[in-house]
Amino acid sequence: MPLKIKSVEPGSLAEQAGIVAGDTIIELNQEDVRDFLDLEFYASDYRLEFRIKDIAGDIRELTIYRESAVPLGIIPQDYRHRNCNNHCIFCFIDQMPPGMRRTLYAKDDDYVFSYVFGNYITLNNLREPDIERICEQHISPLYVSLHTTNPTLRQEMIRSARNIDALGLMTRLSGHGISFHVQMVVVPGYNDGSELKNSLLDLANPDLNVESIGIVPVGITKYRNNLCQIKAFNKKMAKDLLKLVEDYTLKTGIDHIYPADEFYILADRVIPNEEFYGDYPQLENGIGMLRYAEERFKEQKRSFLKTLRKKEGNYHFICSASAESLLGKIVKSLATRLPERLLSLQTIDNEFFGEHVSVAGLITAQDILAQAEIPAGSIVVLPSCIFNHEGITLDGKSIDELRALLGRDILLVDPLWETWELHS
Repeated sequence: MPLKIKSVEPGSLAEQAGIVAGDTIIELNQEDVRDFLDLEFYASDYRLEFRIKDIAGDIRELTIYRESAVPLGIIPQDYRHRNCNNHCIFCFIDQMPPGMRRTLYAKDDDYVFSYVFGNYITLNNLREPDIERICEQHISPLYVSLHTTNPTLRQEMIRSARNIDALGLMTRLSGHGISFHVQMVVVPGYNDGSELKNSLLDLANPDLNVESIGIVPVGITKYRNNLCQIKAFNKKMAKDLLKLVEDYTLKTGIDHIYPADEFYILADRVIPNEEFYGDYPQLENGIGMLRYAEERFKEQKRSFLKTLRKKEGNYHFICSASAESLLGKIVKSLATRLPERLLSLQTIDNEFFGEHVSVAGLITAQDILAQAEIPAGSIVVLPSCIFNHEGITLDGKSIDELRALLGRDILLVDPLWETWELHS
């Protein structure tokens, strides 16, 4: 499908060539242009031969020569992602309550989003032209939700409308130089224990370009009405899984398997050191986030202390259950450098989603408002990840609205300690 142009940057090469918003790119260098990734791929040449159709339907041809100091300047139409056609027994979106923002119910299973944003895909809706494109354009690495290499068990878990041989497809793509970051959502009684061990053995096949394997526990909310019964991990299960992974790593020498932080917390184990995570290949999956955050805090501590000293008052840190141990250490460390201030810490229980949900990104404004016990004169310190890119919480409160309801200034801190911002 031709690519419609949403806008053109002023002063760009496209504007100079007479391309305008509303034009449609039919071909670029005699290749079809389907989306923004095609545009980026084919526009990397020095000489660009365009076939353009305008709003009136007239077709013209034009040539643009790339200049390093001047952008091409074509902003394509918004990309429409490919939807998921699976019905996974553990799907978190199926466990969301009704009445929330429409975007929270969107399920994508799109290989373009996988490559560009690191979204995990099942591979089940890839068609032959998609596979050929991935190989031709070297769309790699891909982030794959595999869960198990047992094809019968995998179909039982993801209940795909189109069952495929995922491991066979990964092997084929590997032969063309495509690599993978693999995710295994582990559900007790399904793909744990011997099934997990067998999957890890299969993924050790040298014919597979597996860069990392992330193992995460199934997430269960209190909104599983009319869904199949599955169990959450307990302390013993978490310990058993960690031992299985450690024994496997010791036996095989394969060291790119990363259990989620939740397993270590649940098992009362220390989070591994920074060397364990290497370059943190599964950080976007929340794996290694606590270790990364602690190390980045050490680097940012002096700068953060300057921010705290700039404004009069005390500070009340609010965190999720999964971050309680780390934030406890951080607050204690800060308090030794700010003896004249009161620094307090409070963990918010996730009443909205239920007891098995403990990550910061799923804290709601209503839980904060219901539970926060803020000392007088304290500024509230919140993880910025409770807000989306538009500054809205899961339950629809803006930063300013939450600040007004709390009656306190808010210091938003990136959970990875990269940035922070005071809202007053």
